[in-house]
Amino acid sequence: MYNRHLSPANRLWLPTSPEEVTAFCRAYKLFITLTYDDDDDRPKKICIKGGFNMGLIELYPEALIGGYRREALFYGHVAPAFTYIDLPRPYWAGQNEAQGRVIMDDLGALGAEFGEPTNAWPVELVMAGVEQLAGLHAGTWGRGHSDYPWAGPEHYEEIIWSLFKLWDDLILGSHRPVIPAALKDEKRMRAVLKKYFTSRNPKFQCLVHSDAHIGNTFLINGEPRFLDWQAVHVGSALHDVAYFIAGSLTVEDRREHEMRILNHYLDELNIYDDASLSSQDEDLMVEYRKSMLAGLVWLLTPYELQNEERVRAMIERQAMALIDHRVIELIESLPDVE
Repeated sequence: MYNRHLSPANRLWLPTSPEEVTAFCRAYKLFITLTYDDDDDRPKKICIKGGFNMGLIELYPEALIGGYRREALFYGHVAPAFTYIDLPRPYWAGQNEAQGRVIMDDLGALGAEFGEPTNAWPVELVMAGVEQLAGLHAGTWGRGHSDYPWAGPEHYEEIIWSLFKLWDDLILGSHRPVIPAALKDEKRMRAVLKKYFTSRNPKFQCLVHSDAHIGNTFLINGEPRFLDWQAVHVGSALHDVAYFIAGSLTVEDRREHEMRILNHYLDELNIYDDASLSSQDEDLMVEYRKSMLAGLVWLLTPYELQNEERVRAMIERQAMALIDHRVIELIESLPDVE
């Protein structure tokens, strides 16, 4: 896209060898400074997101390649229509069977601060975060697979199931955080996860970020926004809300304030969508509590994908939310859905 605006001496360069990728790639992103023959308001600093880390792609091809393609589809076909949520500004997005790439603003150059999962957020910042989730959900409320045929939940589910292959190492390994005994039974957890996937309540269906944690946020002037849309899919809105609340607060703050935050999210959603959702609705609270199971992904996250400090911090918060809400027992008590 940008090459035609550049002088021959300043053509957009992309790495072609593993050594060049290592030198120029940081966290699946290339950061480029552009110069032009003429002086105008075109962007000077951009970020190119895509599957540049070939070593990780070889380890987790299903999760990563599918994720980059999905993010490109999101930015190319969905994001331009959003009016209730603030997103990084994309300039181009494209994908094929082997890759997905997005050209967007270099957020760091715009003064953005990026969320760090080891640092829990204060309550008021989480309140602002669920406002963004309400805007996302309201913009696609009630829409399904026919609206977004590329955004089915299968990709997300395949990622989780693929991580189950590493259960003994990730859940029982001596190098891993200690987790509650109730979460260590692989057979039981497989059955619970299967029932969770088949029991999503269509009453709350919309497009979800699905990996809405602090590490996938940035702040502009102190206001939180979401990025990294590789796992976006049609699912339950409460998946995003429960996962974000549980992972963003200390255990103590979540226990004390989560209902206030949930009610704030519902108030925002009701304004956008003229809905009448309430935490007094038993169906909603069941969906919220069982959606805490989304946090299981952190218990199954290898250190190659997130560093050990982040994994330990997030497991502490997510595991305790699962225990506090008796999520395993709740899902087991639900009727089977074929």
